[in-house]
Amino acid sequence: MKHAVTSQCFFWTYLGLISFIFVLGYQSGSFFAMSCAICAALFWLTQLWLTLLLEKQENRQRKFGKPIGFFLLLPAAGILTAGIWILFQPVETISRAAEYFIIVLSGVLAVCLSYQLILLRKNNSPAGRLLKSTLTASLSAPFSLIVVLILKVTETGERNIFSGISVICFGSLAFLLAVHAILISFCGYQSTKDSLKTTSDFIKSKKLIFARITILKDAFLVAVKSLLSILSLSFFMFVNALYSVGMGTARLIAVRMHTQSRAQQITSYRYVGIIVSAAGICYVLYSIRLFFGGSTGIYSMHIALVIALYTFVEFGINLRDLLRLRKSKALEAKALRAISFSSTLICFVLTQTAILSFASEGDNRFANALAGVVFGTLGALIGLYVILDSFLHQKLLTSE
Repeated sequence: MKHAVTSQCFFWTYLGLISFIFVLGYQSGSFFAMSCAICAALFWLTQLWLTLLLEKQENRQRKFGKPIGFFLLLPAAGILTAGIWILFQPVETISRAAEYFIIVLSGVLAVCLSYQLILLRKNNSPAGRLLKSTLTASLSAPFSLIVVLILKVTETGERNIFSGISVICFGSLAFLLAVHAILISFCGYQSTKDSLKTTSDFIKSKKLIFARITILKDAFLVAVKSLLSILSLSFFMFVNALYSVGMGTARLIAVRMHTQSRAQQITSYRYVGIIVSAAGICYVLYSIRLFFGGSTGIYSMHIALVIALYTFVEFGINLRDLLRLRKSKALEAKALRAISFSSTLICFVLTQTAILSFASEGDNRFANALAGVVFGTLGALIGLYVILDSFLHQKLLTSE
């Protein structure tokens, strides 16, 4: 009860600080300050709801605490969006006095949130655990304001890039904490480790459904690459989008293998190999063209960083699929491993091309072409291995 009363007192203090920051941002014409204040207010509403829940019985905490993680996603996404926006649009110029005042108010807000976390460190009730995650996520708003405005005051070189990346990191952490809140609340408020295990077991029990969902991931990757090719007017990015179309088609065939007979699986396995190999050969042919002319495109630093970030995420997804399927000897798993491995190889080419386009002032066609030929060839060889392996399995099936 003491903690609940103390928390409520602090939260009304938070609201006052947030209101001051918003008013200062509005008067100064700072869209970023107002955005962070709005996100902080959304965090505040979640904190207030959880503080009231601390006074309730545990069964009511469990019941009414479940939606909290979904509420946290909105302000977390707001901070993340603000960080991405800064990469493309400079932070508004405001008076030096307003900047210092907002920094001080944000610092006080961060201290209050941190103190509240210390008070709750031993509270392991359902509402208490969610409140600790919410308070930690709430720190993303004042920290974003402090970092961005300090960089602006000190007039650090490339401050937009540093500011944007910092805010993206804070927003990503808040987003992960929101996901963590959803995870533990829907897994019976177990420990994080046990919640992850429960989720993993559930995914394994619904293996086919989640395998089909991964096809939507491929469609999303194609859409993102197509959008990037339009934004950067790059035929190179369009070629990468077409490569992803091939990988998505191969993945669709691989997922359908689950309900097929052994003979049908072998045929589908061979089709996967053919698609992977053909995609790799086409990529090599396009890359060879770069030796004799053409260009992979020149990207601004902002577009290049977005491409690099996107390819790192795609690389992480593909690597996860490889690790998840590494021990399985089923043809379906082997086909999915080949697809993920081939997709990962092309990620290296895309990342190199994006980074070199702004990091190196010379002509990068040869380096990009060479990388495309090498990794495209490796992708084609993976497809060839799958084709040969399919004939081996067919021979074994015939001899049985």
